[in-house]
Amino acid sequence: MNKVGKLLIAHPNVERENIFAKTVIYVYQDDSEQGSLGVILNKPSRFRITDICAEKNIVFGDTTKKVYHGGPVNPHALVLLHSDDWYSSNTVGAGSNLCVSSDNNMLEKISNGDEPAYWRLFGGMCGWAPGQLEAELSGQWPYRPENSWLTADANDSLIYDYDGRSQWTNLVETSSQQMFDKYI
Repeated sequence: MNKVGKLLIAHPNVERENIFAKTVIYVYQDDSEQGSLGVILNKPSRFRITDICAEKNIVFGDTTKKVYHGGPVNPHALVLLHSDDWYSSNTVGAGSNLCVSSDNNMLEKISNGDEPAYWRLFGGMCGWAPGQLEAELSGQWPYRPENSWLTADANDSLIYDYDGRSQWTNLVETSSQQMFDKYI
């Protein structure tokens, strides 16, 4: 089953020392030959988008927008998860009503007011080899079932209206409710 558009929620049993403890990941690619990619939604970095733009000589007026830790893979790559009402030179579909962009033009476009309705910028991403995510989800060795990911169907509110630990807490509850609804 394709996992694009799914949210992976770290199981409450995952040890605090684990990089994925209390994380929520949006899966934007799931391919049997290339593997899976996603971004951690709820780990803001200490950087603001103005910091990144200043390095590129781009004036960005909103000093409150954060850059998020997208994951440990390619941490300097910028990935923009956004609504599908906007495109840049390297934009691909990423699930229902969402796209991912990663190119040199996207920040300049956004700084000029040409921006998607909803968006979040990430440094880095999460990646799984072909079959690895499925093994993690099912708890196959070497992965443990008690630390398997919880899952939930994504929507704009779950992705963009929450942040940090409250996003994880909300999604643990959402995942439980969605599982319960599926069987009852």
